[in-house]
Amino acid sequence: MRYMTQSRRPNRTILVFIFILIWCLGMDLQADTQPSLTPISTTDITNTVTGDDKNIQTALHILDYVSVDYPGVIHNGKVVNKEEYNEQLEFAQQLTAIVKLFPAGADANTKAQIIQQANALNDAIKKQSSPEQVTDLCAALSTHLIDVYHVNIAPRSAPVLAGSEKLFQENCASCHGEQGLGDGPQSVGLEPAPANFHDATRQQHRSIYSLYSTVTLGVNGTAMPSFSHLSSQERWQLAFYVSNFFADDALRRKGAAVWEANKHKPVIENLPQLTKTTPAQIQKIEGDDGVALLAYLRSAPSVLQSGAASPWHIAREKLASSMNSYAMGDKKSAYNLAVAAYLEGYELVETKLDTVAPDMRKKIERNMLSLREMIKANSEITAVHEMQSNIIGMLDEAENLVKSSTMSATVNFISAFLILLREGIEAILVLAAISAVLLKTGRANSLRYIHLGWISALMLGVLTWFVATHFIDISGASREFTEGVTALVAAVMLIYVGFWLHKQTYAVQWQKFIRARINNSLSNGALFGLTSIAFIAVYREVFESILFFQTLSLQSGPGGTTYIISGSITAAVLLVFLGWLIFKFSVRLPLKLFFKVNAVLLYALAIVFSGKGIAALQEAGKLPVNSVSFPEISALGIYPNLQSLLTQLGLILIAVLLYLYSRTKMNRQMLSESHQ
Repeated sequence: MRYMTQSRRPNRTILVFIFILIWCLGMDLQADTQPSLTPISTTDITNTVTGDDKNIQTALHILDYVSVDYPGVIHNGKVVNKEEYNEQLEFAQQLTAIVKLFPAGADANTKAQIIQQANALNDAIKKQSSPEQVTDLCAALSTHLIDVYHVNIAPRSAPVLAGSEKLFQENCASCHGEQGLGDGPQSVGLEPAPANFHDATRQQHRSIYSLYSTVTLGVNGTAMPSFSHLSSQERWQLAFYVSNFFADDALRRKGAAVWEANKHKPVIENLPQLTKTTPAQIQKIEGDDGVALLAYLRSAPSVLQSGAASPWHIAREKLASSMNSYAMGDKKSAYNLAVAAYLEGYELVETKLDTVAPDMRKKIERNMLSLREMIKANSEITAVHEMQSNIIGMLDEAENLVKSSTMSATVNFISAFLILLREGIEAILVLAAISAVLLKTGRANSLRYIHLGWISALMLGVLTWFVATHFIDISGASREFTEGVTALVAAVMLIYVGFWLHKQTYAVQWQKFIRARINNSLSNGALFGLTSIAFIAVYREVFESILFFQTLSLQSGPGGTTYIISGSITAAVLLVFLGWLIFKFSVRLPLKLFFKVNAVLLYALAIVFSGKGIAALQEAGKLPVNSVSFPEISALGIYPNLQSLLTQLGLILIAVLLYLYSRTKMNRQMLSESHQ
């Protein structure tokens, strides 16, 4: 990469003028590599005008030239380089001509204001105004153009900086030198000489976006070519890498401390702010701390995260950070970030995507799992990067699909309905089965313990949500770990209660003594066990449901709350109806068959809970995942991996052994009593 410097050849102005004229005539030069530009209008404009895009991009490029070079031609109000000064005048004149070709925008006065700003800049240069005044005018007009025409001035996600040094050495070091000092082997004889990226006077007026623009477009009239053959991601990598030459490690460490102290109210909140801010600009606003902060964020752009970021954005940011860590050799951080990308981002919008594109939902989930497995297996960085890029592309497509759905009301209704139905079905089955046992055995008065269990679970769930929202940060991994552990505990308790119910079936003279035995069992501690099961069965669903509904509400848009509430009420009514059916069906069964049915039901729920518990711990990164070819039935807790399937198979074998043991024992007891 070659770069513009303070001195230029005399014919530079003519060449730039011809270059600008060609763009103004609308020739399609590098159209595919330009950042996206969308003029504002009173209606939604989805198709950009190529000529307008080029004109706006050219104007921004000129403003960048002037803001960087003008301070070198004026000192104490006097021209120190006449040739360079004349060139600045020429640029300003071309700017005033090109802005007249801009689209009007939504406001009739918008274009007039832009023209007025361009004229003011032209006049300031003619009057040989101070460098500070001229650079301020350039910055103000650039910001205005970016805001009015929605110029895309930042990458979609934080670039992976590891590997950018290699990219620089391959493409730029021959002219700019290995350290960016402008002393590369091919720099000899070049006029103007390649830029020294350590030149503080020039670099304090450079933004990352201006560097990206120069890498993309090149600098006409110099040895700096366009690098449009590189991908957009690679050009952003180079821009970020070059932007870091202006600072040293000590300044970046200071900036890291500033970030930690102020990250809840950050001066720079997102990537667009980072890429358009220059050291000189932030120096005026925040002083030396601001410059240090900028230096740090340029070296670690992945730390930027808006507090109101959507789950889609969080997923992409975490994936980018994961890739960055993996490229730097930090496999543990890369894995944890990949886990967070799913749990704190994508998982929260899965249900909504499932209503419009279920196949895409499954594909993204599978690929995110594959990415985690590749990281754990220490796969080649190119393969990991390709998978990460594919996932980000699919997330972009999925987000656009969800947002563009013409059935937003229906999507919100179905999403809310499925969330509550999915999270509540197992809890309703457990509560209904236990309640039926109590009523069937004449212990209706003990139902209050069951009610105490599930009501306590609801209250604790709400309290957990409140604490997590206002006091501590419960990450997706923490949530999944809690859900996984409680699911496995619930599975063990259900196996125990199921076995207890099964034993009642084979009690000697059960027709005569069953009620007394059950009453004794309940009075001797089983009530506490039943209450605990009711609590666990409900609590494990509550917090996740609240979190999902909160996310759904934030993403539903205006008027979406009504449909979310409607979907929730519909699901709640259906759950109550299902519970009532189970209760009525169970109570009407003969007593022996009743115990068998409920024992099988609780065994089955234990198998489901165990599968979901293992899956939750895997999603939290606490257990390994070995995928196998097997159908996925998430509603039954069946997932295609060895850990989950073997756990469920083990519980099935335990249930079979307990059944055989109980039956053998009861047969022996009955035989012994018959001989007496």
